[in-house]
Amino acid sequence: MKNKFPMVTIIIPLYAISERFFEDFKKFELIDYPRFEIIVVCDKKVQLPKLKKIPVTLLLTKQKKTGPAEKRDLALKKAKGMICAFIDDDAYPDPDWLKNAARDFQKEDIAAIGGPGLTPPEDTYWEQLTGHVYSSFFCGGLAQYRFVKGKRQYVDDYPAYNLLVRTDVLKKVGGYGSYFYGGEDTFLCLKLIQSGHKILYDPKVVVYHHRRALFVPYLKQIANVGLHRGYFAKKFPETSRKFFYFIPSLLSVSFFVLLFISFINTLVAVIFFGFLLLFLLLAFLSVVKQTSFFNAIIVSIGIMLTHLAYGLYFIKGLGISKLDR
Repeated sequence: MKNKFPMVTIIIPLYAISERFFEDFKKFELIDYPRFEIIVVCDKKVQLPKLKKIPVTLLLTKQKKTGPAEKRDLALKKAKGMICAFIDDDAYPDPDWLKNAARDFQKEDIAAIGGPGLTPPEDTYWEQLTGHVYSSFFCGGLAQYRFVKGKRQYVDDYPAYNLLVRTDVLKKVGGYGSYFYGGEDTFLCLKLIQSGHKILYDPKVVVYHHRRALFVPYLKQIANVGLHRGYFAKKFPETSRKFFYFIPSLLSVSFFVLLFISFINTLVAVIFFGFLLLFLLLAFLSVVKQTSFFNAIIVSIGIMLTHLAYGLYFIKGLGISKLDR
């Protein structure tokens, strides 16, 4: 890419219309980059805040309910940028977001760039606790870098809450081309990888991604992620059938089998509760340096429930023939 500052189209699929979104939207004025536009795609008309010297387009789907993949593909048809920068409606960018990504795109073999989605400092107490769950290696494991500033590396799958892709490559692979939610980003990345393109993770390409509150709203989200990953492990094994994704299911099955046997066998009960306490202790130690003692206890329980929710719904995803729209 010869131009140091290629034109960028920021694409936001808007679903959760709220005051928080409108406040976050104003922060796009802080982006330190000379050439970009914003396209917001929504199912119904909304009054967007005016941004100084930044072209903003509101696209209407003319449908009652569409998913983020469909919204992004609609925006792709109108995008003027050489790069499409995807961000969710519950996130906002760091001022250097586009500048750091543009530097990476100077390498012609890189087709897409992802970066971490950090917990915003203004999130509520229970949302901050979810942020600690995400940031624990004992929870995120090999995918922890998606939620903290990790090591710069090439990846084969990345979430669309912070994903930038060359526009010509996007069009060549048919855009998102699905109604999946979530999993639409996994499907796109799979097409990019199969087409011979590289996806780079750069810890400097930062957005701030609001969390769902611990416990119920967050666990519902995790269950949905597990459901889609289970389905994808069966349907698209190239990037989703990895042992790493099966670990929570193995833990979940073991948990309930041992729990059941514990009611009829004292020795098994002792072993089960010993392993359970060890798990919680390790989860606690993984986050206690980040937060208070009391918060670390709550977060360790959240980590355990994350594995159970994800693992059980992953199994469910393996068993279904198709995902509902």
